[in-house]
Amino acid sequence: MRDALTDALNAPAGRLAEVLIKKMTKGENGQEMPNAIGQRLDTLASAPGRFGELARVRFAAEVSVLFERAPIWTAERIVPLFDWKSPDAPNVWNARKYSNYIGSPRLFELTKTSFLELFGRPEIAEDDLRVYGEWLAAIVIANRSENAGYPITSTEARSALRAAGARALSSVGHRLAVEMESAKPEEKAAKWRDVVGPVFQSIWPLDADLQSPDVTFKLVQILRETGEAFPEAAEVITPFIRPEDPRRQTAAYSISEADDVLYASSPERMLDLVAAVVGDAPPRSIYGLDKALHRILRHAPQLAAARKFQRLVSMSTAP
Repeated sequence: MRDALTDALNAPAGRLAEVLIKKMTKGENGQEMPNAIGQRLDTLASAPGRFGELARVRFAAEVSVLFERAPIWTAERIVPLFDWKSPDAPNVWNARKYSNYIGSPRLFELTKTSFLELFGRPEIAEDDLRVYGEWLAAIVIANRSENAGYPITSTEARSALRAAGARALSSVGHRLAVEMESAKPEEKAAKWRDVVGPVFQSIWPLDADLQSPDVTFKLVQILRETGEAFPEAAEVITPFIRPEDPRRQTAAYSISEADDVLYASSPERMLDLVAAVVGDAPPRSIYGLDKALHRILRHAPQLAAARKFQRLVSMSTAP
């Protein structure tokens, strides 16, 4: 699928739509906008052919702003474009992902059915799914942490991610990791227990076939930021981790550089995490593994005799 918004930005129709959006002001006597602006918007939104298509794409990319300024007009003229029965739906959803603002709970409610449906549509590009997967996580996080009021249940969110398969999980993991990273050191345990942990457990698909090595690094990122809550967070997340490709080695190295509070809080859980990330890698293939193992032993020397530990030693690149 071509990038519809790029086409619109470089076309007269898209530039005209942009000018009209900038000129939108409140009308007289309680009107959403002056009549002259409303008539021009109507004409542009209903224009035939490629000209009208590109104008609608430009409006769709700014639907959050339009809905704040003119909710009635936007609900009548732009929101229906997102319905998958509309021929414009593929293009407007492709353009919508560039918005810096998800929009209000009311706007989300109007487009919710189509938004959830896109996760199961095979024609949706992976880049689009990654963006909307992150939006989905952000919405559920906002509801949990701020009582934002977006009308979506955990069951609906999880069902959407299941429909998307592994294609959207990496971005969901990324958004959860960012949320953990934003917390101050003294707030990390509470952030996991009050927000990220409950969100992860409520929306992450349980299906074994959806868990992928591609998501492993993101899950490790979450765990790295859990602070003193690491033991309980690792118990929740480690079962979803799949061994990383030894040629990448990013997750194992990331673990080796983690804050010492994780190792001190539960060296046993850390050993389980390292084992899950490494899997059955070839001998002497995992860079950073020796450092992680030494740090585990520093806090729990008795683990050196564990069979799991001994197996990991053979995979370390250390001589």
